[in-house]
Parts: sequence; structure tokens; C-alpha cells
Amino acid sequence: MRRKARIVVVWKGHMHGTSVNIISAPSGLYRWRQKRRIIDAPATLWPKCPQRASFQASAPLEQRTRQTRTPKVVCAHARGVCGGEPTTGGHSYGLAFGYHRSAVPLILLTMGLYVVLKPYYFFPSGLPQIGDVILLVTLPLALLLPQPQQKEEVRRFQFCMVLFCIYAGVVNVGWTFALMDAQVAFNASFYAFNLCLTIVCLRMGALYPRATLLTIAYAISVSAVIQAASLAFAYDAARVRQIASFNNPNQLGYWSLLSLCIFWSIARKTNIKWYIQAPTALCLIYATANALSKAAMISVALLCVLHFVKKPKLLFLGLLVLVPAYFVAENSSLVERISGRLENIGQQHDDTLQSRGYIRILNYPEYVLVGAGEGALYRFAEKSDADHEIHSTIGTILFSYGLVGLTTFGGAIWCLYRISSDGRFLYLLPPFLSGFTHQGLRFSFLWLLFAVLAILSGMDDGAASSPKSNRRLTT
Repeated sequence: MRRKARIVVVWKGHMHGTSVNIISAPSGLYRWRQKRRIIDAPATLWPKCPQRASFQASAPLEQRTRQTRTPKVVCAHARGVCGGEPTTGGHSYGLAFGYHRSAVPLILLTMGLYVVLKPYYFFPSGLPQIGDVILLVTLPLALLLPQPQQKEEVRRFQFCMVLFCIYAGVVNVGWTFALMDAQVAFNASFYAFNLCLTIVCLRMGALYPRATLLTIAYAISVSAVIQAASLAFAYDAARVRQIASFNNPNQLGYWSLLSLCIFWSIARKTNIKWYIQAPTALCLIYATANALSKAAMISVALLCVLHFVKKPKLLFLGLLVLVPAYFVAENSSLVERISGRLENIGQQHDDTLQSRGYIRILNYPEYVLVGAGEGALYRFAEKSDADHEIHSTIGTILFSYGLVGLTTFGGAIWCLYRISSDGRFLYLLPPFLSGFTHQGLRFSFLWLLFAVLAILSGMDDGAASSPKSNRRLTT
């Protein structure tokens, strides 16, 4: 079987178009030509070879002396769709057919719409919102994308997240049959949805990293401006803590924190202009302040320090601006509310370990091994407060999914740490700090942050594949 197309081999910035035969035993000879058209797209779009593929030129190259150097192979459709960003090295996976050419912009569009519309809660919390429905359209489109070659640690991260979600589903479904309570099984759908979001982002990020990241970053910027404007012009004086388009202020605070983590991590790598970064950060900080979430405000403050710690000039300039701004707005109602919230930390009833649900772990240690699942809180009315779930991300993982769930989730975070630089992994610390007092595991933006950090790690190597998989050109 033969497929016609043409590839371009890039040699140290010089392009020499040549007909190339890709030989893969035992599948035989494949030739790619497409008339006079030069196809540009990631090398991961070429057919998957069962064994190591060797590239043999059917016509002599202009400079044979440079054959021993590892080439950068650029192939189908990237230039016309996403600005021509190449993915190099490694084995080739998938076919460079034209059907995915229209799928890529649609996926980017739906991802951007999802990020913009995520804050709009038209239905009760726990039910799919309008942004979630739009993202579901992306899933069948993602099946049209070729399977990319990814770094080994990225594949391990994805594998651990899949294991965690499968185990969470097994635990929740198991308790559903044990208790005959269908609501318990419903909780598994959150993790299935978040896993699909992560996989779609990782696949798009492996093929078109810069386009994917910029789509997410600019969508966050647009969403931040919209939310800040709604808080400023549609202020609800009857509420001490504002909610914007969310159902409760904690959701607004956690969304603002995660959005700022995602935006700054992307901006740091892609060099987004300062006049886009500054308004976006100010809008998200303003939203956090209006939510009056103590955990979110402290976490955002930590995030600002971590983000500017390697930029002392900007940190010093920010302090110079912040100090006089505080004295100007000292008597404003917003500053008074923020001061009042921060001054009574540890004095309110919901600041205790018991109110956050940690005591439940000590009172029911038998669930720590395999997990109690989520929901069915009436099981714990005897020894603890059964009115609410455990308000802790790590506490929920440990109690609801046991040591098995904690191990698989911890393995995923460890893989993420392995592939991330120290400066980039720091963007996970503020959400985890907030997670000590809030259950944020089901919030999809946390999983989006995981995927963004994994994509950024792939850009560090200049390729989506591991350096160990790079092959030399042989003729």
C-alpha cells in the first residue's frame, strides 16, 4: 500500500525539499508525495511504524556531509492552522489526513469558549453548566486528532490520573450498590469529565503547544475582564461577599486563584505582553478580594510573592504602588471588609479542624485503606458533623479514596514535579494551600492547571517527544 505526500527536511534553518522514502519493516515501502504542494505539520502525524523507521532519500541531497545530523521533520497542515509550529523528533504516530485540519480550530474555539463561560453557573452546583456542555463538543473532535508522541513522564502523569479516576469510579459505584444510593455514583462523573479535559488539552498541547496555551491564556484574560466588570457595575450591596456569576463566593475565589496560576504560568513561557498581563492580574485579584475568601486571598498573596520572587525589580515596584494605593483606599468599604475577614482568622467556627471535616478521618479510620466514596454523609452522623463534606482536597482523597487513591494521585503530582522546572511547579503550591480548607478536587480548572504545566514541560525540550527517541537521518 502506498500513500502519496511530500515532506520537508529542515537543516539548521535551511530547507531542502526532497522526496523521502520512509521504510518500516515488515510493513514495506511507503512514499509520500502531493504534487507541488509542500505540507507543513508536526512529525507526529506520520503513520505509526511497528518497528524503528529509517528515512532514506530517493534523490541526492545538496549537502551529503550533513546527513549524520539529526534533522527536524516538519509535516502536514500546521502552518495553515496554528502558525506553523513544528514538533520534532521521535517516532511518527497517526496519519496526516486533511480531516483533522478543520478539527483543530474547532477544538481551540471550544476550549476558549469553555474557559470564558466556565464562571457562569445557570444551574445548581454539581450539575453540568453551559461551559461544560460546550466542552463536551470537543471530545468527539479530539478523536480526529492523531496520537502524538509525548515525553515519558507526561505519559506516566496521564497514566496515574487515569488510574486515579478509574479507582474513584470503582469506589463510588461500589458504595452505590452497597448503600443503594445512586447519588454516590454521580460523583464519579466529575472525575471522568475532568480526565477528558486533561487528555484533550495534553493531546492538543503535544501537537500545537503554543496555540493551545495562548488560546487558554487569552480566554482567561477575556473572562477575567468580564467578571471584574460584572463585579464593579452589578455590585450586590445586599451581599457582604460577592459571587459574580457563580453560586457562592468560595467558587469565585477559587476560580480567580486557579485562573491567575494558569495565566501567569503560560505568560512566563510565551512572553505575553505586559499590557495584557497587568489588567488580567488586576481583574483576578479584584475578583478574589470581592469574594472575601480567606483561603483564596492568602493563596493569591503567596502566588504574587512566588511569581515575582525572581523579579525583584517588579516586586519592589509593585510594593511602591501598593503602599500608597492602600492609604488612598484605606477607608473604602472593600478594604474594610478584607481587613475584617483577615483579622478574625481562627476565631470563627468554620476555621476549626472539626468544622472542616478532618475529625471524620480520625473517627472512621476503617475507611482510610480503600476509601468511603463521596456523598452519603448520613453514614457519619454518629461521630461527626454530617451536614457537609470534608473541606479539604487532600483530606477528601485520603478519606474518600483511601491510601490507594492517595498513592495514584500523589504519583501523578510527582510525575508533574519531575517534568516541571522548580519555578513552574511553584504555581501548584497556592492551590494546594487553599486545598487545606476547601475541597477543590472536582473543580475542572485545577485539572486544567495540571495539563498546562505538562504542556509547558514539553515546550522546554522544543519537542513533544523525549530526547531519547530522536533518530538520525540515514541514506
